[in-house]
Amino acid sequence: MPDRHRVRAVLLDGDDMVLFERTRPGVPRRYWATPGGGVDRGDANLLAALYRELDEELCAVVTPPVPLTFVDTRREDGLWQRQHLFACKLVSMDVAGRYGAEFADPAKGTYDVVRVPFTAEAIGDLNMQPEGVAAYLRTAIDQVWQAAQDGRAGYSVSFASGTPAESLRQALHDAYGLDPADVFTGTAEDLMAAADVRATVWINPDAGDPQYGCELSAGDSLARATGVSELELATRLCRLTATTALVAATPLHTWLVTPDGDYHHSHALRP
Repeated sequence: MPDRHRVRAVLLDGDDMVLFERTRPGVPRRYWATPGGGVDRGDANLLAALYRELDEELCAVVTPPVPLTFVDTRREDGLWQRQHLFACKLVSMDVAGRYGAEFADPAKGTYDVVRVPFTAEAIGDLNMQPEGVAAYLRTAIDQVWQAAQDGRAGYSVSFASGTPAESLRQALHDAYGLDPADVFTGTAEDLMAAADVRATVWINPDAGDPQYGCELSAGDSLARATGVSELELATRLCRLTATTALVAATPLHTWLVTPDGDYHHSHALRP
């Protein structure tokens, strides 16, 4: 489990990504970082934290942020931080009006706003920190770009066959306060036969896969209600229901999430 949660915006402006070019006293090498910061106790959820950070750091107006994934990183003092990444496009910003506490502390160094081409090559040329965030971006340029352009999230998580749909429904309520009435459970035939379905989430307990045949599907309404990515959703639901799940990481990799919320790349990739 992470010691601290942080939110980060992959903020696109045309063909460029908006970054901070950072220098810090006592740190000889400059580095680059995405806008964002720590989640505070007063933040209602991750999305609220992201909007607050973008306002403090850039006085920025952005398109609706789309949850991408998270990256776990380790600080120099050994603490683990979970970096939650969101894609969005810049509408406007007023750097002169930023007011985050870090800008008044000389020990924090400088935060120069720069634009960098949003390509794997350009990101690879930078000392971008944390390295785990840079590594993800280098492999997911197309996914991130599309998410920012669409401005809408989609969820497709495959849980182990036999996972009780009712347990997942209850876990969604316990973890994110989702009304059970907003979760439709049933097969594709049941969904087609339903007279009026306005659910936020569809759980199909029998999607046909002998190993991972309990599928959860949802759209942007779930992203607005929870503010979390597919991977974050899966890790939490697996812990609450003691099951396993598969989540797409990139077109070439799939995450296998275990009942304790751990995750690693699966070598049994689904077609």
